[in-house]
Amino acid sequence: MTVSETISDSAGEIVESTELAALFRRLPLEPRCRVCRNDTLRAKVNGLLAVGASYAMILRAIEDDNTKLDKRDRVTIDSVRNHCGRHFPVQNVAQATYRRILERRAQENGVDFVNAVATAITPMAFYETVMAKGYATLVDPDTQVGVGTGMIAAGRLQALIESRANGTNVAQLIAQLDRIIRAIHDSVPEELWEEILDKIDGPVPADIARDDIDDCDDADECSTMVADGDSCRCARGS
Repeated sequence: MTVSETISDSAGEIVESTELAALFRRLPLEPRCRVCRNDTLRAKVNGLLAVGASYAMILRAIEDDNTKLDKRDRVTIDSVRNHCGRHFPVQNVAQATYRRILERRAQENGVDFVNAVATAITPMAFYETVMAKGYATLVDPDTQVGVGTGMIAAGRLQALIESRANGTNVAQLIAQLDRIIRAIHDSVPEELWEEILDKIDGPVPADIARDDIDDCDDADECSTMVADGDSCRCARGS
């Protein structure tokens, strides 16, 4: 192979690789997306999505640029929503992760991240983003974790494991209680249910006739307190 042929082949490979790189850079851009196909609007929308702006707030921010476009090219709230869900994660991977946290936490707390007049940032989203950002720094190969920090983390991890192991499973207790109640209803005659409930409420003073015991909504009018609670147990004299 001559020198000229070698140079020609090398130049061809460079051109091919450059075109391929340009192709990869264009892949995340969707030509049917009104945000993607406008470089100016795409940069502004992506930037506002990254800082937690609502869709309506983004639309107001790009209003000047938007009005200069043909009607079929103008960005709408639906355009921003679709771009955020389909293309923003590809174009801005890290920022899209934080945006998902923001929208999920906003939805949980009843914050409107579509039509809100301000940012949709909530305290929960803020702290979760800080945690995610900290973890991203932690797993970076250049991040050094000292022995002392590692020992503190190990101690806290062990404390969490032990607290979960010794903790009471509330859901399990509720399920067991439900089975007990059903068993009583199925096995005990109905005429004994009231007596069982009285025993659960607590002991009744011996000098008070059972028929004279009633529920009272006003603790100040009770002549004899029998149990604590929102309502009291009192003896009503004749």
